[in-house]
Amino acid sequence: MVFGLQSLVFSLFLQGCTTMYNPATGRKEFIMISTSSEVEMGKSIHESITRKYKLSRNIAQIERVRRIGEHVARISDRQDYAYHFYVLEDDEMNAFTTPGGNVYVYSGLLDKLKSDDQIASVLAHEIGHCAARHTVKKFQAALGYDLISTIALNAIGEGTAQQIAQLSSGAVMNIIFSAYGRQDEYQADQLGVKYMYRACFDPQAAIETFRILEADSQGPDVPLILRSHPFIHDRIKMVEEEIKSLEQKYGPSPCVIAP
Repeated sequence: MVFGLQSLVFSLFLQGCTTMYNPATGRKEFIMISTSSEVEMGKSIHESITRKYKLSRNIAQIERVRRIGEHVARISDRQDYAYHFYVLEDDEMNAFTTPGGNVYVYSGLLDKLKSDDQIASVLAHEIGHCAARHTVKKFQAALGYDLISTIALNAIGEGTAQQIAQLSSGAVMNIIFSAYGRQDEYQADQLGVKYMYRACFDPQAAIETFRILEADSQGPDVPLILRSHPFIHDRIKMVEEEIKSLEQKYGPSPCVIAP
């Protein structure tokens, strides 16, 4: 009887899933979660984050991040939802993204970055994770059959996203703060540099930001954006090569970057 129920659940799940072409990755991908459900997940997770962290009240800092983030987001390969940018009051030098296009930056990181270009490098990297759907795929991989069952059963009900996001508050936060795979980080780096170039920010600032993060990171508390450590030198080398090929890949720069 249990096996029969599982078969029904999986059958319903398959009916709701689709293979889609992802322009950010250049591949066809099997995505379990619809955009609308992903956005609802993001809203629910945002509530958990704001219970754990304090949102910044620094208006100038908030507006700066929002302005830069929205400018970069307009270039993103993913435009099926609105991006939202938040500053968290915390001394850590971190940034992360959650399902639904929500990007969070710690005030501790912003305090270390000297220019709009450097801030853009962090936001563009996170937007790259969004565009490549790394975050939602991380949820799919981590929750596995439980996620499949929840989505499938709710094909005949309501509240899919709420149930997914509330499967376990601790589990959800663990997934958010778990490391991306090395290849996902490389891909987000490449997409970030691409978006900076097309949005008229200096891509060289990505390397500057890596060096700032590397110099400041000590002990086990490695910033989320450097979680592929100790491969940081490989990432810098890859970004340097990517910058050299930007014009060939994407055509002449739409702006003139001052020397």
